[in-house]
Amino acid sequence: MLISLQADYALRMLMYVARGYDEGKTFVTREIAEQQHIPRVFLTKIVAYLSSEGLLETHRGKGGGIALAKKPSEINVLQIIEAFEGSLAFNECTSDPTCCLHSEECTVRHLWSEAEGLVRGFFRERTLADLLEMEKQQQFTPLNSVFGSPGKELVETR
Repeated sequence: MLISLQADYALRMLMYVARGYDEGKTFVTREIAEQQHIPRVFLTKIVAYLSSEGLLETHRGKGGGIALAKKPSEINVLQIIEAFEGSLAFNECTSDPTCCLHSEECTVRHLWSEAEGLVRGFFRERTLADLLEMEKQQQFTPLNSVFGSPGKELVETR
């Protein structure tokens, strides 16, 4: 499963807009595109789609711009991903059990279903408000702790 660039851009854009929610700020696409390094034409399409999905409000004219249509705590990551990707599925048989003769008794299908449930739950439980708090507290894993210290080479063991 690979999340599309469109969904990634949408999440980053919504995070950017969510930062101004409490102050009632609106943002223009030009500013968001520049700050988030998102092609403006692509961003305009994403904004239009998220607006039609009820996640964004757009206001025209002087003082207009883009704002969240809901509180950051009411928008979860799963909603954003599925707006662009459709329902998360690891295999066709989990979304359409009739496609396989072995669906009901298939151990592998149950494995895919369980994994999907875990992934969906993970993204459903995380809201824009949660991500903003993580960002504020800098509760993310630095890459060097995952991949080793800079300058040290990882050694493969067999």
